[in-house]
Amino acid sequence: MIMTNKKMPFIVVTILFIFLFVCVFFYNDIGFESSSDLGFEGLTLILLTYIFLTTVNAFKKYPFLHAGACLLLFNKAYDLLTEFPQIEFYADHFEVIDTLLDDGSLFIAFLLIAVGITQMMQMLAKQTMKDELTNLYNRRKLSEIKLTEFDLIYFDLNDLKKVNDLKGHQVGDLMIIRFSQALRNACLKQEMAFRVGGDEFIVTTHKGRSSAFIKHIHEQLCNEQISFAYGIKTSTKDDLENALICSDKRMYNMKEEQKKEHPKKCSDSI
Repeated sequence: MIMTNKKMPFIVVTILFIFLFVCVFFYNDIGFESSSDLGFEGLTLILLTYIFLTTVNAFKKYPFLHAGACLLLFNKAYDLLTEFPQIEFYADHFEVIDTLLDDGSLFIAFLLIAVGITQMMQMLAKQTMKDELTNLYNRRKLSEIKLTEFDLIYFDLNDLKKVNDLKGHQVGDLMIIRFSQALRNACLKQEMAFRVGGDEFIVTTHKGRSSAFIKHIHEQLCNEQISFAYGIKTSTKDDLENALICSDKRMYNMKEEQKKEHPKKCSDSI
């Protein structure tokens, strides 16, 4: 029977506990100098082993952290092994190698873990700026717009609530994801797409390229049964707040006009 990932940490820890108990119980017969030192080193190794086995999948995403954890585990295993008189005898005769395996591996392990934690925090900080459903940027990233001068386009999908009510939220989510894909595909270098609400999106394009961008969206999704309204405002980073207010107002005005006109043209669908 294959050992499951959930059971493996407990099985390994149990085996280590049994091994440690036997060593401590017979420490005089084996020749250990101190049962307390043996117990402390053994319990430390068992704790680190449990932590490592329960977090190994998460560590794999961060190579430095994973390598540091493996090296720290090796270091503690070596500390425990050198409690055995026979191994300690050889370690004492090869002092340089013993120092490298003991103090050297511990230093490198802490160094790798420090680098890995820094890497992990940087990646987590980036993830907090991404929308979970669409993987577009969220509002937190608006302060880091890459273009100094740009066209800001404020999009709003029409009838998303009606789709959610009649067809379910899964269909509504697919609609949002599909529109997000279209926005991402239409972006050129340094242009950015954001999801800032349930059915609200913002795109910053190169100055003067907003019309071409919207045309590209229509071309991608011409035959799909989704419509949207938008507002455009040319702006700079320093005037971002005003651009958001202005483009949102223009988008709202377009939405009101669409409700009056009920357009059925393909160019008004996505």
